[in-house]
Amino acid sequence: MKIGLVLPEAPQYSETFFKYKIRNLIEAGFEVTVFSNKPGDNSDEIKCKIKNAYPVYEESKFKQLFFVPVILFRTFLLNYKKSKILYELERSDGNSFSESMKSVYINSHILSEKIDRLHFGFMTMTLKRENVAKAIDAEMSVSFRGYDINVYPLKNPGCYDKAWKKIDKVHTISDYLRDKAVKSGLPENVPFEKITPAIDLRQFSLKSEPGKINKKLNLLTVGRLNWIKDYETAISVVGKLKNKGIEVTYNIAGSGSELERLTFCAYQLGLEKDVIFHGKKSHSEINVMMENADIYLQTSMQEGFCGSVLEAQAKGLLCVVSDADGLKENVIDEKTGWISERRNPSAFADKIEMIINMPEEKRKEIALNARKRIEADFNLEDQRDRFIKFFKS
Repeated sequence: MKIGLVLPEAPQYSETFFKYKIRNLIEAGFEVTVFSNKPGDNSDEIKCKIKNAYPVYEESKFKQLFFVPVILFRTFLLNYKKSKILYELERSDGNSFSESMKSVYINSHILSEKIDRLHFGFMTMTLKRENVAKAIDAEMSVSFRGYDINVYPLKNPGCYDKAWKKIDKVHTISDYLRDKAVKSGLPENVPFEKITPAIDLRQFSLKSEPGKINKKLNLLTVGRLNWIKDYETAISVVGKLKNKGIEVTYNIAGSGSELERLTFCAYQLGLEKDVIFHGKKSHSEINVMMENADIYLQTSMQEGFCGSVLEAQAKGLLCVVSDADGLKENVIDEKTGWISERRNPSAFADKIEMIINMPEEKRKEIALNARKRIEADFNLEDQRDRFIKFFKS
């Protein structure tokens, strides 16, 4: 079976998830081709074909006027039937002549291949590619992730209306994302498989003293600095803990557009010495930060699932998370961690104070419960088998 994987860019050396996924599919007997918007590193350990899309010269109209007709002529000459079908499908969707020809251009690297299943690694990758699977006589499948369903449609209402009607199968990382997609227009009868993120347990070994809390509380959050993560609530939690007489440092590992605003938020609350922004960190650096932390805090307004919370649980780190839908599937309240009402700093602070006052043996029990659940339900081997089943069916 031949699988086409559509990604924003070819997997880099540092990107383990897609490289691991591709390698496993190849070992299971699939022939994999990666279709990428831009080039990337193709490690020798991954033996697959990578085809990059032709560039769009937005900064140079001259290059565009010269290059596009040449590629279109070549595409129609070498792949006339598929190109014609794609053009006609675009026209039947109500697109103009120029929009339909543009679709042929941006998908020309896909039209030249014979594929049985065209899988989009992100829902956003289906945009302007809604008809290409049918044009090459392939099944169309897609992976749902938090940004795809929670954020992008807020800025682009109705963006997936065309794609919903074309999808043959769905991979979702949580029940919540699939349910939200159905409410947005995905037909309920479209087959789906829930395959959650998984953890390489070799990289996240159990911390030396699970359940222990130091005299000065060390809070940690790992994630991009984005509004949906609601760091304002987390920073406010620090202030409320200090008001309770609890010494605390809050470490944030991640980069993003909200850095300046969040730095000012900490300054306004007089917490500039207590809230530390570390920027983007490597996996090994995050591992060390989790080893030194007491409690992992995730106050997000919404989450598709949140791999960082899984990593923290694998490490045996005490986790306090919001009641965002994906997080409620990630953490079992009072068994593998604690769930608190989102956008309620007082509730988070009270929960953390309760954990501090809890007997250390009870905290250790919950930390070990979390680790055991990760080992049983979120391991790479199980994820591999589920993906193979997903593509075989």
